[in-house]
Amino acid sequence: MDKNIKLLEGKILQVLLRLSGPLMGTAFVQMAYALTDIIWIGRIGTNAVAASGTVGMLIWFSNALMLIPRVGMSIRSSQAYGAGDLKATMKSFRNGFQLAILMGLGLCVLMIVFRNQIIGFFGLVPNVAEMAIQYLSIIALGFVFSFINPVLSASYNSMGNSVTPFRMNVIGLVLNIILDPIMIFGFGFIPGMGIRGAAAATVFSQMIVTILFVVLIFKEKDLVYRSGLRKAIDTEEMIGIIKLGTPSFFQSGIHSAVTMILNKYMAFYGAIPVAVYSVGSMIESISWMTTDGFSAALAAFTGQNYGAKNFGRIKEAFKLSTIIVTILGLFVTLCFFLFGDPLFRIFLPNDEAAIALGIKYLKIIGLSQVFMTIEIACTGVYNGIGEPKTPGIIGVVFNILRVPLALVLMPVFGVLGVWISMSISAGLKGIVSIGILRGRVDRLLVARKI
Repeated sequence: MDKNIKLLEGKILQVLLRLSGPLMGTAFVQMAYALTDIIWIGRIGTNAVAASGTVGMLIWFSNALMLIPRVGMSIRSSQAYGAGDLKATMKSFRNGFQLAILMGLGLCVLMIVFRNQIIGFFGLVPNVAEMAIQYLSIIALGFVFSFINPVLSASYNSMGNSVTPFRMNVIGLVLNIILDPIMIFGFGFIPGMGIRGAAAATVFSQMIVTILFVVLIFKEKDLVYRSGLRKAIDTEEMIGIIKLGTPSFFQSGIHSAVTMILNKYMAFYGAIPVAVYSVGSMIESISWMTTDGFSAALAAFTGQNYGAKNFGRIKEAFKLSTIIVTILGLFVTLCFFLFGDPLFRIFLPNDEAAIALGIKYLKIIGLSQVFMTIEIACTGVYNGIGEPKTPGIIGVVFNILRVPLALVLMPVFGVLGVWISMSISAGLKGIVSIGILRGRVDRLLVARKI
């Protein structure tokens, strides 16, 4: 049975919802890995949350690097698949996978060898720094899997099959949920490992997902299998993937680097603001990771229709997606304003000071949720038409703006000034992204005289 959704025909809203449903679920699952860890780590203490949150900045950077093979391969493969060029599609699959392995292994070695120096940059108090080093030493071992899994998922997504990656990632999430408390606190003959147990549970779960993908590929002998993942690297194709994926890396990489700087600013005010941001950003990730799943669906839809030169369908999808993500952003804003207290109590049940500060964080960030969801959705369309540079430039400019804004606002608002700068930046990114993209889509139609 063909699991690939036909993206070149049919009612656009129905096609988008069918494709994006599993993709949004997959994004939610990926976010839930981190949420599960934070929920259980919060039972260890606020210092443990601050430590894992600091390492979370480094995980964010690794995810930014992962965008190079994932986005680059997705653009080339979806456009080739839409144009009916299966040979080019398979070549993109193969080289994207090979690049993911190389980058994942390289980053793993780098993080382990220089873990003390890397954690030292954040200026954490000694006991928090030691916990962060312990967490990083184990979580880095899984970087190769965290590179491979999204790239394999993107291979299926680009063909219109979003169900298979969703199923694989759900299995990994369930396994992580089961293993987290066991490996953190111990069970029977299994000793408790504390914060190291949370990292080990995540790495093991990601490894299982990779194994399941490999088993499926060899069992189904599908287009991914026929691409010959073990063949020699095609230098020209890999360079093409890198060129298309690099703007997305810079956008997310600069974002993570800026956040590391802002995290250091937060540390000036103690461990509580660092822990609050760690938890608050995880809660916020429910919004942006879900939208990122919808964005991935838009990228696949746009890429295939761009390859087939169905520009009218691209414009209609752009309009519908703007409405959908705006509704999502408004809903999230409402939730952040109404349920800040219970949301933070899930993660930090015994720290009233952190909960009170967390409520303020969610209200500040909540004001920019609509603009953030619009920006992420626009990125999917940009990627689909093969123009990742535009959202990359927008992201870099306004993310860097957060640093001087924070320095101006901190003397007046304290640590809240850091979060206000983040909310202002997110709002500006959304406004500029949709403004430029609207004109670009219209020019596509004029070029085709539609």
